[in-house]
Amino acid sequence: MLQAHPTVLSDLVERYESLHAKTDRAAMDPALRQQLDDVTYTLCVITGTRSLEQALAAARRRAGGGRGQARTAVPSSSTSASSSHSRTMPTTAIAG
Repeated sequence: MLQAHPTVLSDLVERYESLHAKTDRAAMDPALRQQLDDVTYTLCVITGTRSLEQALAAARRRAGGGRGQARTAVPSSSTSASSSHSRTMPTTAIAG
């Protein structure tokens, strides 16, 4: 099975945490919501999980000692991977 490079996983966790922090400070902008949905979906797909909590845990575990190790609490109303997305995932960051 192909697995994402640890740096890619760290970057995705950092992206999620950054977007999540922005949603705590301001009203939810539709563009920001879409970005948060996209990174959540990507985390779930790239880690082979079905929930944000599982995806973050798996990404952090696989990333090891890399960047993005800060733990952010996941709100109970967070986006799940069950929403449908038609976007394709970039393949340039996949390591064998």
